[in-house]
Amino acid sequence: MHDPVTSFVVAVFSTPGAALMMAGAILVFAVGLILQSGHFEYSPLRDDFRRRTDLLEDLRGDRQKAFSEAFDAIDKRFSSVANPVLELGWAHYRSQLTPTDDGRLAAAIHAADAFDHADAPARTLEWWANIMVAIGLVITFMGIVAALTEATSAMGPGGGGAMQGALVNLLTIAATKFWTSIAGVLASIILRLAARRRRHVIEALEAHFFALLDACVRFAPPEKVMLEQLATLARIEAALNRSSATALPRTGVA
Repeated sequence: MHDPVTSFVVAVFSTPGAALMMAGAILVFAVGLILQSGHFEYSPLRDDFRRRTDLLEDLRGDRQKAFSEAFDAIDKRFSSVANPVLELGWAHYRSQLTPTDDGRLAAAIHAADAFDHADAPARTLEWWANIMVAIGLVITFMGIVAALTEATSAMGPGGGGAMQGALVNLLTIAATKFWTSIAGVLASIILRLAARRRRHVIEALEAHFFALLDACVRFAPPEKVMLEQLATLARIEAALNRSSATALPRTGVA
């Protein structure tokens, strides 16, 4: 007599096609995860990138000048409710912008340094890919428990008929229990392929958006500003030296 849990596992795996149905359920669940993530994570993020990119591409002529003149409207659009990565990244990037004397904006960092990687849709699928393998293995181990239980029953008393029936159940369970592991691995592969494709698309959108954003401002890191200031001071010093050299002979003549 087995405990209720073991009896339930044996009953489930002794049912014809039970393991195949579980394997199918794992694959269907993986496809459902891809669709759910695409609808609630991937598509909104992709659309946010495209809207922001279109807004920058609409700037005509001198892009830096046009960006500075339309900055209030652009800031309002970029600061609206969107993906947290884009919203926080824009807040960080905006804080680095400073106006220049010629009516443009300068940034101390590149756009790619202000924004975090928006790879949440891919990371979600990759996390579930690991879980799918684990689920398949757990169900397989449950099948092994059921098979060993049937093997124990086959060795017990009860005559040749009972032993033959137990051995048939053992072979049935042993032949089907590995389908869940196969399904778990297949689901993991499918999820990782979908995650890889989505990561490539998002990275391409990120690169294009960051390139447009960098083209709309003047890059002025602290090191560059410092070098320009040193060069300006050197020119001022040279001019003062020339003025002093010119003034000294006149003083001597007087």
